[in-house]
Amino acid sequence: MRFILKAIGAGLIAILVSGCSPKRPEPVNNSAAGVQYVPDASVAGALNVYRSSDGSTLGYVSYSSPGARTALVYLHGIESHAGWFGIAATLLRDRGYDVYCLDRRGSGINRENRGFVSGYVDSYETLFDDIRAFIQPLRKRYDSVFLVGLSWGGKLALGYALAHPEGILGLVLITPGIRALVDVSLFTKLEILALSWAQPLKPIDSPIKPEMFTTTPRYLEFIRRDPLRLKVATARLYYESNRLEKHIDRLIRSQRLPVQLILAGRDRIIDNNGVRRVLELGSQGSLEIQTYADQTHSIQFDAPERLVQDMVKWLKRHQ
Repeated sequence: MRFILKAIGAGLIAILVSGCSPKRPEPVNNSAAGVQYVPDASVAGALNVYRSSDGSTLGYVSYSSPGARTALVYLHGIESHAGWFGIAATLLRDRGYDVYCLDRRGSGINRENRGFVSGYVDSYETLFDDIRAFIQPLRKRYDSVFLVGLSWGGKLALGYALAHPEGILGLVLITPGIRALVDVSLFTKLEILALSWAQPLKPIDSPIKPEMFTTTPRYLEFIRRDPLRLKVATARLYYESNRLEKHIDRLIRSQRLPVQLILAGRDRIIDNNGVRRVLELGSQGSLEIQTYADQTHSIQFDAPERLVQDMVKWLKRHQ
């Protein structure tokens, strides 16, 4: 079996290396103007930009509360963008928090319009640099800064915190993609391994289906029609996602920050037991786990009031 897999992998590499130049994913209309960026216009935040350490300009969405002393920095999932957290962000703002929803480079409002390739990043360390460039100035303006990660953004948030725990008081991880139930096929994994170097911009279809996110018809329709949803990602992003997982596994025992973990009992995307096992390896003084037994993956759509209420209770104990 190993010989067969090696042969397949070697064959793929040989074919790809000798093939044509990398194929770029099709660019999308990725300006927030002219598209339904949030599920409801009443939850639209303020569009802003910041500069990362490599000089890149990145867009983000802010929800500001007068006099707020705590900042929440939100990281979105693999297919989504900051707009998917608009409902929860508005509720958090109304409860006295400043919420900053970052769009990952290559996603949402940070695609070809800002010089990035949709669904691409050269390394997960670059994403860490983007987050760090945003968080550093916040440490001078707020008493407390927390990192909030949903789905793949939870995986990114944990990975970042393990590399750069300074300046963050804790993590809120909502259905985090630290371990997953849904995955690409073995053949596609071999393809990604080869393509990540030979054709890093090669688009790979996402294995996630819209109905895995939510069963609420209104939000399911929004997701299906969302022109900014990342239906394909590049081979390099998939490869870097795997590297990020190994980074977490390597450093998880050094995890010291308090964590609020919120899971969905009917999640078809995330491996809840696998996520628990990983986080329980950490040495954090506080790991609070809440499971919404009746919910699917996108709690921020289907149970935003409950989610925000639980987040606020936890945040008040750790501010």
